[in-house]
Amino acid sequence: MNENVYEQILRPVVFPKMYTVRQKFNEDHILNVSEAVSREVLNFPGIEKITNKKVALAVGSRGIAQLPVIVKTVIETLKRFTGHIYIVPAMGSHGGAVSENQTMILKHLGVSEETMGVPVKSSMDTDIIGFTEDQIPVYFDHMANQGDYTITIARIKPHCSFRGKYESGMVKMNVIGLGKQRGADYCHSRGMKNMGENLEKIGRVHIEKSNLLFCLGLMENAYDQICMVRAVAREKIMEEEPGLLEKAKTYLPGIPFGDIDLLAVDEIGKNITGTGMDCNVIQRFTSEHMKAVPFIKRLTVLDLTEESDGNASGAGLADISTRRLFEKMSWEKTYPNSLTARTTAGCKIPMIMENDFDALRAGIKTVPDIKEGRERIVRIKNTLRLDEFQVSQAIAEEIMAGEEGARKEGGKSGQLKIINKEGFFWEFDQTGALITGWEDENGKNSVV
Repeated sequence: MNENVYEQILRPVVFPKMYTVRQKFNEDHILNVSEAVSREVLNFPGIEKITNKKVALAVGSRGIAQLPVIVKTVIETLKRFTGHIYIVPAMGSHGGAVSENQTMILKHLGVSEETMGVPVKSSMDTDIIGFTEDQIPVYFDHMANQGDYTITIARIKPHCSFRGKYESGMVKMNVIGLGKQRGADYCHSRGMKNMGENLEKIGRVHIEKSNLLFCLGLMENAYDQICMVRAVAREKIMEEEPGLLEKAKTYLPGIPFGDIDLLAVDEIGKNITGTGMDCNVIQRFTSEHMKAVPFIKRLTVLDLTEESDGNASGAGLADISTRRLFEKMSWEKTYPNSLTARTTAGCKIPMIMENDFDALRAGIKTVPDIKEGRERIVRIKNTLRLDEFQVSQAIAEEIMAGEEGARKEGGKSGQLKIINKEGFFWEFDQTGALITGWEDENGKNSVV
């Protein structure tokens, strides 16, 4: 399209005044995560079994708060019993299903031979350790299988693309993470609709036949803080994980508004969640069988995290994005996920605009029947950070009205608080990049 015509179409778009909002969640969390991790490992019944044995520590690519601290603490605690410890990447087909890329992903997350003081042994090779009753092969990371014992680290949370007794967590870390691409492919073979059933079926054989000793199960609150650390023995995982998953659902954050014209997301990435942005939050799913409750008319995504290493899974859930994200996208690292999971929605290409300025204008421009001056816009940093976000004036007025009503009635103003009631307008640099940051505790702009 001719540049002058393109600009002419977008020129009438005017950005509304924005306000920074804080959302309050359950703040329960562990103050000293390293101490809690060390205590769980040391108190695990039978930990002495690893004395002078080879131990593989499986670490995944999911966004886990304080991951380097957790991994380092596990290693230092295990060293009290054995000096034969090594790390294996447990991330299915992530990194384009290439072993070197999986090592690089861990390095991006702060986990490497240099930082952890133990070798990282990455391979896509797997061993078949058993079969399900219907003869589905059960794959296990070859490097992990070379150890006497394997210990996994897994965050327990609702999955973005399927429902079941076991979703993101301990069972999935074994079946998908340590199953590598082959294991992930077989588990996804009947589609996301049957993923929960397959995960449970393969998981039972996997846990029985592998050299797994225990899984260090983690849970986070809505502030991305660790609120639970539990070493779960292999024989207890199938029994205990469903209850832990239900508990994790109570911590899931959300966007507390309906009928949003535009949701602007600063960044997506595999380090945030498997689909780049949490489908449970945005109510757009990569799998067609998931029941959504649509409340967003247009979704604009501005950037891809460096930690995602070119894997732009989830970008296809957006309507509009930027050239910056598009140029960071690697087909080789994005498509293996979709091919393995048998889904295509997440890897599609949204409308690509030159910069943030144009992407946000296009988002507003394409909203049908939008009310000029009453636009309902929400901007978030990513779907992990929902304790602070920005809203347009129309939504801010609803929040302030609620606060006023609470004052009159002598009650509480709820879980939302506007930080800067004078509001502000988005600012952009000369390249069109959005530079308006987030408010700190004193109401001053902080770095995004």
